[in-house]
Amino acid sequence: MENTKFTVVAHGGAGSNSEHCDGTDEAVHACFKASQMDASLIHSVARAVCVLEDDGRFNAGAGAHPRENGRVEHDAAIMDSNGCFGAVAVLEGFNNPILTAEAVSETEYRLLAGKGAAEFARERKMAPTRHHTIPGGGKDFSTPPKTDTVGCVATDGATFVAALSTGGMAGAHYGRVGDVPIIGGGLYAGSKGAIAATGDGEGIMMKMTAYRAYQLIEQGGKPKEILEEVIGWFTPADAIGLILVTPKGLAGGSNRSMAWSSGEFY
Repeated sequence: MENTKFTVVAHGGAGSNSEHCDGTDEAVHACFKASQMDASLIHSVARAVCVLEDDGRFNAGAGAHPRENGRVEHDAAIMDSNGCFGAVAVLEGFNNPILTAEAVSETEYRLLAGKGAAEFARERKMAPTRHHTIPGGGKDFSTPPKTDTVGCVATDGATFVAALSTGGMAGAHYGRVGDVPIIGGGLYAGSKGAIAATGDGEGIMMKMTAYRAYQLIEQGGKPKEILEEVIGWFTPADAIGLILVTPKGLAGGSNRSMAWSSGEFY
């Protein structure tokens, strides 16, 4: 019998500084560490995303972009290959939206949005944000306006998990929702692998990017070949990045700068 290999890949978003891979490295190791403490794979991946949400250099959690009205609205989702899925959209006021998405996955619901999602987060005692407000009503966020989404995919040899979290498009109309909480759009996990995308949210959604990438996995595609094909679905003007893990290995990359890391543990 082969040794069971635990594989993790994390990204800081299309447009993130590739020199910030120390942050994605930390997320990878957080995922593995959680698994070693007997956390489920889905919770281990959520912990990895929490690390990225807490890193102000990325567009998620503490570093999220404000919308046109100066407010911050978070989208997040998590999915495993056992049919578990949970997501939140237009969630305001909580530090780690991925934990609320994970909590949704444990209920009869799959996606909660807006005030209902916030009330659910309060009921689950999720930690509230305490963002610093700067003069003029804006908020002090450190991420550059072009960074987009954080994500993680992992497998323990039996199960696959994908997760994403984002502050959305800088300056977008409030209430805008991109690909992140849309199953098969920004993320997908099945018995053959897991995918997490980043970039032009509307384009990713309309192309059903993650699910179509998963179909390429089912057809026996190699990870790097799948990555190259998916990037080719988008014009150079449209940002796209992808991380994926399959029984054949892993891949990550973007047509923009992107911080990403991977780890394989035995």
